[in-house]
Amino acid sequence: MKALGWRGALVLAALCWGGSATFTKTALGGMQPMTLLTVQLAASAVVLWAALLVRGGPLPRPTLPLVLLGVLEPALSYAFFTFGLLRTTASNASLLTALESFFAIGLACLFLRERLTGSRVVALVLAFAGVLALEGAAGGSFAPRLGDALVLIGVLCVATYVLLASRVAEEVDALTLTAYQFGFALLCVLPIAVTLWITGVESPPTGAAPSDWGAAALSGIGGYALSFLLYHYAIASVTPTTAAMVLNLIPVFGLACAVLFLGEELTAPRLIGAALILAAVAAFSREPEPGHPEPEPATQPEEPQPKPETTGLAR
Repeated sequence: MKALGWRGALVLAALCWGGSATFTKTALGGMQPMTLLTVQLAASAVVLWAALLVRGGPLPRPTLPLVLLGVLEPALSYAFFTFGLLRTTASNASLLTALESFFAIGLACLFLRERLTGSRVVALVLAFAGVLALEGAAGGSFAPRLGDALVLIGVLCVATYVLLASRVAEEVDALTLTAYQFGFALLCVLPIAVTLWITGVESPPTGAAPSDWGAAALSGIGGYALSFLLYHYAIASVTPTTAAMVLNLIPVFGLACAVLFLGEELTAPRLIGAALILAAVAAFSREPEPGHPEPEPATQPEEPQPKPETTGLAR
């Protein structure tokens, strides 16, 4: 993973997250929201813990930050996201995730005292314009829905998670962090799902079709486990604002997957919005990371000065 670099890891994480909306939308046809989330988390937790145990080595003690990471993301955030998908389109849900950067950068400036430079302001303006263009693509005007509001609450959970993960990733390696996160997320969601099954609010997944199980497992392992593993690897090397800004690519990948696999319409406003978001990421990437300054121009080495002559009195 070292050869991939933090930029490649963030881009691949954005691709996995963007595509997860399409597969989740497909799986919702055969599973109800909390049931689907439970299956996704279970598939992710099994794969991550299997990899962690195969790797070997001592396991750290569970701590409050690790518990909070699992509760915030993916338990709460994906619960809101999944319920929101029932009341909005896969494109809208993917596109609204671009607002993660605004929440995350705002919280980082407020609580972590990160500096909001000119290039960051330009990038935020471009990204916001891209979100507006994408949101209003369907009818040419901005018309939010109830599902969009639920998705936005999930986005706020994600922004809070970004700040916390940037601190925890400095002390815990990516695989361990991700495995613990999904383990606690599953423990948080499973009792709720079982209660819904017992009360008849939702049906157990036993009657779901194989294609629904496949979509749920794929969105869980690829869209959840792999994306978070890549993100945790990258977040240890960059600031929260940089990670949040690069993840603006999520709606672009999400839009592409919705068009390719769900047949959703690709309109001119959506293309303009995607282009603005790409421009925002490019503008933001021009700024060097703290601790990784731009190399200084090469200078000519100074010629050695002749040593002064000494006399016999000098000691």
